Amino acid sequence: MTPETPENAVINIEDLKDIMGGDMELIQDCFTDFVQDFPRDFEGIKNAVIEKNGIKLNAAAHKLKGTLRYLAAERAVDAAYVLELAGKSNHMEGIEDKLEALNRECRKILAFINGFKG
Repeated sequence: MTPETPENAVINIEDLKDIMGGDMELIQDCFTDFVQDFPRDFEGIKNAVIEKNGIKLNAAAHKLKGTLRYLAAERAVDAAYVLELAGKSNHMEGIEDKLEALNRECRKILAFINGFKG
């Protein structure tokens, strides 16, 4: 098992602090927003996958990817980007596995946020 470093952490807290200018209240607000918005955002991606709708998948995955990048959650960013590209190219082969990979990474983020003490 690879030891966790800032570069492979669920959320790179040092990068997050840099992005947020060290404002811990802003970080908490962003975490709260993610917890509230993630179910709806993920549902949009999931529905696009079910419908095999590349245009919707591209847009929904792109939106979530931006949020994840802002949270310095690079593994989840990568998972969202894979779905975004699949939507852009309308290549749906193996898409359910890619969706599950994103869900798994985002669940790790939710657990991180739940345990975050700042």
